[in-house]
Amino acid sequence: MAPAPAPPASVVRGSAAVRRRMGAAQPAWGQDIVTDGKSQSVAKTVMGILGYTRWPSEPETVQLCVVGPTEYADELLKGWQLPGARVVQVRRMRLEDAALLTQCHGVYAGRLDDRAWQALRQRLQGQPLLSISERQELCQTDCMFCLDVRDVGFGFETNLDAVARSGVRVNPRVLQLARRKGGA
Repeated sequence: MAPAPAPPASVVRGSAAVRRRMGAAQPAWGQDIVTDGKSQSVAKTVMGILGYTRWPSEPETVQLCVVGPTEYADELLKGWQLPGARVVQVRRMRLEDAALLTQCHGVYAGRLDDRAWQALRQRLQGQPLLSISERQELCQTDCMFCLDVRDVGFGFETNLDAVARSGVRVNPRVLQLARRKGGA
């Protein structure tokens, strides 16, 4: 088996320390969704990224749409309050749902295959949307943030080109955290 290709120069990695440094987003309300430590780490990191993201027209409530089969999105579905007054509303949507383009500020893509991701990417092109995926490989094909969940540890990669073309602004602190390899 051939080794995986090296990520493009515009892809940088982040560490679990991002959860500590990006603020104290907390669940807004409790639902009876049982989650594990990995799902909780993913949720805190995703909420941290959302908290440091700005849209051209700043929403009062940030809508995060979860698409495709997921391994770590259960904790996200509980709903979250970002520091300040912003609330994050998270919901599952089908890939072909037209509301994906009009009612979502961010897309959390689960384990989409390459074909489904390409189709979604084409639909999202030109929209000011944050994109986060559970598949690291998608950072090589225009996903902004890709999670790296391991048995021991957690991190993420960032595709700087995708961030620049996204129509949203991500605080440079998030991008600096992504450059750090390993724990801090």
